[in-house]
Amino acid sequence: MKKILLILLLLLTGCSKQEYSKNLFYMDTVINIKLYNVNEKKANEAFDYLDSLYQKYENLTDFYDSNSELSKLNNDINYEISSELLDLIKIGYEWDVKTNGLLNVNIGNLTKIWHDFRENPVSLPNLDDVKIESLKIENDKILNDKVNIDLGAIVKGYVTEKAGNYLESVGIDYYLINAGGNVKAGKSNKGYYNIGIASPISNETFEIVKNENISVVTSGGYERFYEYNGVMYHHIIDPNTLYPANNMKSVTVIGEDSGLCDILSTTLFLMDIDEGKEFIKDYDVKVIWFTNDNQIIKSDNYEQK
Repeated sequence: MKKILLILLLLLTGCSKQEYSKNLFYMDTVINIKLYNVNEKKANEAFDYLDSLYQKYENLTDFYDSNSELSKLNNDINYEISSELLDLIKIGYEWDVKTNGLLNVNIGNLTKIWHDFRENPVSLPNLDDVKIESLKIENDKILNDKVNIDLGAIVKGYVTEKAGNYLESVGIDYYLINAGGNVKAGKSNKGYYNIGIASPISNETFEIVKNENISVVTSGGYERFYEYNGVMYHHIIDPNTLYPANNMKSVTVIGEDSGLCDILSTTLFLMDIDEGKEFIKDYDVKVIWFTNDNQIIKSDNYEQK
């Protein structure tokens, strides 16, 4: 399940004039990193590390690169993978269990069918022979005879959280990482950033999140899609119906952990809103749903700082 590449407008208020910025491109996303209150040497060292971090995880998890570790595992279940890739797959397994199979990372065969359809939409895919199987893992060993793992719903938020943790570990507490629809913010000199959430029906923002030390992640189906016979088919696939989910236009999750927010944004996009409201009671996050009839619904705990 590839995460949508929403661009969240960052209205950077209260930032230091001592700013260093760098753009990376990994996971099909422009990743903009801004560092504040840091000297040039330390900023460049951090940029080099973060470049290598994102590159490493792209090399591990790129579903469409035959040389990635994930592709090699998908082609040969006996392929010996790294501990880093195993950790990500175990997260996918855990969330499959938590969501009763709704967030299933072992549907790469299905996501590829829809990916190929969007690339060449001659006719709707024939899904009669598609079989979906959840991962089976025990004692760090994958028990499936064959896997079709796609970690697109997990990896970008996971790595962005690692990136933020690294910056803080080396004393860079004032930063912003904008990885498409995944924003992670550190401290601000003014005490907050204004993070605008893009509207799915216009070029404007419909909500401003005013905070610091926060992650804001949006999933939606309106930027990566193809319209066929008047129907829009996007990239976030429901493993139960085998078709793109159609519960809402977008969902945004706001919390501290970018990895958790990334996972929850896809999970909630696959649920109806009432089910999602109940599901998030177990998590310290706030949520904004943008409905199919263009209504904005917020979780009961939603409030600005």
